[in-house]
Amino acid sequence: MDVKYINPFITASIDVFSTFSGIESKPGRPTIRTSPLIGEDINGFISLNGHGISGYFIINFSQPFLTHILSTIFDSSQASLNELQDLAGELTNMITGSAKAKLSKRGFFFDVAVPQISQAVPPIPKGLRGKPIIVVPFNTKFGKFQIQASLLEIEEDFQKITPPEIKAPPGYISVADFAKLTRIAPIKVRRLLKTGFLKGEKISATQWHIPEKELIKIQGDHPPQVSYAPKECPTLLAESVSLEEFSKLSGLPPTKIKNFLRTGFIKGAKDENQVWWIKKEQVSKFKKI
Repeated sequence: MDVKYINPFITASIDVFSTFSGIESKPGRPTIRTSPLIGEDINGFISLNGHGISGYFIINFSQPFLTHILSTIFDSSQASLNELQDLAGELTNMITGSAKAKLSKRGFFFDVAVPQISQAVPPIPKGLRGKPIIVVPFNTKFGKFQIQASLLEIEEDFQKITPPEIKAPPGYISVADFAKLTRIAPIKVRRLLKTGFLKGEKISATQWHIPEKELIKIQGDHPPQVSYAPKECPTLLAESVSLEEFSKLSGLPPTKIKNFLRTGFIKGAKDENQVWWIKKEQVSKFKKI
């Protein structure tokens, strides 16, 4: 694991505690482990999975440290365990969100999951057990805390050489087509495939073939069907018009026409270049002709 991956978390921790509660914190010397350290009292754990990166982040709090932060907010020296755990969750979220913004500038993108707060470190995902963990201790006037991170770069997400596209066999569709039909970004479709939520066959480092039945997981039992016009679109020109021409004839904006096409209110078909062709007679559905 490269130390550059944890630097955003170090900076974020310093910034969050300084801004949130006026606490100045100094990072100590980092160490490397292969199993997480269990904190003194309360641990915040959050998994990090996305484009280019996979792993987890842990922050270990002492109860006196969290109690002091709560006292600066509510002017009270008393706090229940539930209140301290809620605060630990908020701080874990804030630090991870700030680090996420910094990592995104380097091309790493991930969703921030709901943090798990406990007095024991949650089970580490199977694929990440035994991987290097960087541990950074912090000292403050009001107590100690430490952060731990184990992050792996997913090299295939940054592969620059794109192999030739292999056409999906009958009953399967490509990631690009799946993304269009479900309106999910291709990056997220690949992540769903890697995590096992979607079933598919990996063809190369960047290509997958997905069974058409997997659409049900996103669209429900009755996914909308997209019909395709014959390759010989000139034979349709006498009775069909392009989306742009239909817009001029009907007075509808192209974006609204596309929505009507997706819902089936307007009947149309796509050619092999994914260009929409619409029966001219359907203009009569609209007042402006």
